[in-house]
Amino acid sequence: MKGLLVSLFVFAAYVPLGAILCHVLRVKRHGKLFFPMMGLSIPVYVAAYVLLPVDLGFLPPEWQATHVWVDAATGALILVLNIHSFIDYFFAFNGGFSTSLMLLLHNGPRPTEDLVNAYRGTDGVDKIYGWRIPFLISKGYIVMDEQRVCRLTPRGVRAAKIGLFAKRFLNLGRGG
Repeated sequence: MKGLLVSLFVFAAYVPLGAILCHVLRVKRHGKLFFPMMGLSIPVYVAAYVLLPVDLGFLPPEWQATHVWVDAATGALILVLNIHSFIDYFFAFNGGFSTSLMLLLHNGPRPTEDLVNAYRGTDGVDKIYGWRIPFLISKGYIVMDEQRVCRLTPRGVRAAKIGLFAKRFLNLGRGG
């Protein structure tokens, strides 16, 4: 149990520390910050595991590990998986079309042509209209009127506000 608790403590420090460093360092490529931080979190975990008492000051004997190496290895694995999940979520959320599309619509209604042009690839192919806009309509985030102008639904407004908060909190800037 000690390994699990220490790994959760280190992970709980990893996320806000990453947000603070994003603001302070103004990084352009977040992977160049998150992955080295992940590498540093393992020695921090090991040091905390070694230095803290076996019972952490509150664990009953039946919750203490019989085989310390299994407990320590399990905690380290859980830490790496939690950080990996955070990084996956970060890049999926930050790089996802839906969030950036809803942030564009949060600024006001736009014709679909404007939305499509905002996401046209270098080869001229649109990355949105063929799939993303119909998907967001089917999920209830946006509606399209007869003039093909898209607007956020109340559900879309909530999602856009959450996206805006997360982007500001993690210093991601505008768009996707």
